[in-house]
Amino acid sequence: MFLNTMLNYTSRKFLLGFAAFVGAGALLWFAGFYFSPDARQERAALRYIQNLEEQYKNDTYGGATAEETLSLFIAALEAGDIELASKYFLPDEREEIKNDLEKEFNVKSNFDYLIAGLKKLKQTGEIKDNKAFFIIIGPDDIVANQVVFTKNQNNVWKITDL
Repeated sequence: MFLNTMLNYTSRKFLLGFAAFVGAGALLWFAGFYFSPDARQERAALRYIQNLEEQYKNDTYGGATAEETLSLFIAALEAGDIELASKYFLPDEREEIKNDLEKEFNVKSNFDYLIAGLKKLKQTGEIKDNKAFFIIIGPDDIVANQVVFTKNQNNVWKITDL
């Protein structure tokens, strides 16, 4: 009521137009910021991290011991189940490992050699900082291959390096 008595029709029209102009400018600024390439990239990175955290939280593939995980991994490979075999690795490495295993699977001699090598692995010493190391000693007493296992937040052992 006070505004109606203090402002005439032209003044009210001007103030409404000015408010609309400021509102439209703020909306355009926000839209430009929200849809900018940097903001899009930041939101995509945040979604990726949240998705990865969720995968880690729900990751239950693996054994209660590193040896059990190794046995499960070898059994999956022998069954030709590359998808299952890749689940014994950390979630952020699975796709790359799956692709590598599929390449090996397509060359039968390489795949058989991989499985035979995995069966020769022997655990080295104690488990430290939730890490276990398995190695193959070559004929010249030098480490020919090493596989590293880590216990995840769900207390299952995952292959972290093959």
